[in-house]
Amino acid sequence: MAEPKCPDCGATGIENVVSTPSKEQSRERRAWFYVAHCDACGHVYGIFTKHVFGQSGPQLIVEGRK
Repeated sequence: MAEPKCPDCGATGIENVVSTPSKEQSRERRAWFYVAHCDACGHVYGIFTKHVFGQSGPQLIVEGRK
C-alpha cells in the first residue's frame, strides 16, 4: 500500500497527516473548517470546509465519530 510523503520535508506515513480546526467558530463553537497538514513541518495539504453551498443547495460535511 502506498504511503503519503510530504513534498517539503519527506516525512512518510499517514500518521504524519493531521488536521487542525480553524480558530474561526460558529455560534455553536464549532470550527468552520479544518486544515490538513504535515505534523512534522506544517506543509498544508488542503482546507476542508464543514458547510458547502453548491448549485444544488447547501451540503453538510459531517465529522466522523469515534
